[in-house]
Amino acid sequence: MNQAVTRISLLRHGKLATDGLFCAHADEPLSKQGVKSLIVATEKGNWDVIVSSPHLRCKAFAEQLAEQKSCELHIEDSFKEMDFGRWTGVAMSTLWDNEAEQLQQLWQSPDDFMAPNGESMADFVARIHEGLQHIQQRYQHQSVLLITHAGVIRTILAKALGVSLLSAQKFAIDYASLTCLHHYSDGEYALQSLQQVKDLEDV
Repeated sequence: MNQAVTRISLLRHGKLATDGLFCAHADEPLSKQGVKSLIVATEKGNWDVIVSSPHLRCKAFAEQLAEQKSCELHIEDSFKEMDFGRWTGVAMSTLWDNEAEQLQQLWQSPDDFMAPNGESMADFVARIHEGLQHIQQRYQHQSVLLITHAGVIRTILAKALGVSLLSAQKFAIDYASLTCLHHYSDGEYALQSLQQVKDLEDV
């Protein structure tokens, strides 16, 4: 007997207007290329509902797409970027020059990471898990597009695939990439596709 399934598509936002940032501020917009890549990534997709991070780089396109596809839209704080405190808005090169040891902890020992004047990894993971549970309950047996951030997607994949956060750090999540999961009524997940990226060269 086939189980009913909830389809969850995870879409990372597009390329930002400002290059080289470790983590952008919430009001950082997408570049023109970033918007174009999202249009291409979603042009053939159909969803019952769109859920988005409240950050502008996700929300602005989510609003546009929801209107275009005539589907329900919800903005959820659970799926916003990690609060990296004083690292927010700083260039990656600056952090490598000045705070390499603490930055490496994020990749080498993520469970123990605490952003400087920001959010702990434990709190970050907890709110994402809560948001994911909400999607599973509220949109059961529907098709959901979640527009969010690379770190959020890795955390969801760690939960869905039963792997550690350290292992999930190895997933490359490119701009405007789609990762698709099925969630079944018995609580299990299946990974349908990982990091699909449409080629813009001929668009």
